[in-house]
Amino acid sequence: MGLLEQNTHGLVLSSDLDRLGLNESTYQRAVARGELVRLRRGAYCDAAEWNRLSSRERYLIRMRAVAVSSTRSPVFCGHSAAAVWEMPVPLDWPSQVHVLSPPATGGRSRHDIVRHPIADAVEHVVEHQGFLVTDVAGTAADMALTLPFAQAVGCVDWALWRRNNFRVSKTAIGVELSRRAPRYRRRHAEAVLNFATEMSDSYGESLARSVMFELGFEPPQLQAKFRDEFGEMVVDYFWPGVRIVGEFDGKSKYLLPSYGAASTPGEIVWREKKREDRLRRQVAGVVRMVMADVMNPARFCRLLSGAGIPRDRD
Repeated sequence: MGLLEQNTHGLVLSSDLDRLGLNESTYQRAVARGELVRLRRGAYCDAAEWNRLSSRERYLIRMRAVAVSSTRSPVFCGHSAAAVWEMPVPLDWPSQVHVLSPPATGGRSRHDIVRHPIADAVEHVVEHQGFLVTDVAGTAADMALTLPFAQAVGCVDWALWRRNNFRVSKTAIGVELSRRAPRYRRRHAEAVLNFATEMSDSYGESLARSVMFELGFEPPQLQAKFRDEFGEMVVDYFWPGVRIVGEFDGKSKYLLPSYGAASTPGEIVWREKKREDRLRRQVAGVVRMVMADVMNPARFCRLLSGAGIPRDRD
């Protein structure tokens, strides 16, 4: 980077210009050469570092760029708070940063910042990973109000998840919804909260279960247990009326420590096949699904119907 110094968290700030004896054109030329990525006015990131980052990490750097340029510490909400909590969200993170704004400011949004006016008594604000953010219950309420049904359920399931160190209760999220007193999408958010569960072990499982519901299929039991002479097996979904097991196959599932760090992909697939053979000896069938199935409702419907999953409507 030559004379350009990198600030903490990957940021390069033009506020150092005077100290370094540089001018703004130095940064502009570095951007043109592909050495820097411009985040917002006065804030950049080293291009090599940027290319190494995940979508969420890039979004967090954008948030830091907003924070360092603010006269007072901003309180992040919505997608921005979700990024800090590592709450799963669909697809990529947005390009705009979401912050709370006192009602007196009018909540005006400009360029890369979306300001949400809100009363002082509404929000519970905490510090996490160096950011001021809405707490988990408030963030989950925001996502329930903002996202489509299946995606919102994925976020709220995570907030309720029994293995989440930051888990909250449905009651806490309901209180936050009431505090917001939304004019729009209240019934939508309440439907999300009613459907959400602490028993879903991944965002993919939550999304698949929600799309099943939207398509009118009978809700399955979650994390049902089966046992044979080799031990216990826990499945993602089980429809006891037809004795069909459903398994969501997400990439992260095969990266869990329980699969063994030393196992080859072939060994993992073989182990899953043997497990499925054990299950098939106890049930009428096993249907496996992946994210590509879930994201194509027509295909997903054919998959579930072909497996014999009961449907409330045709």
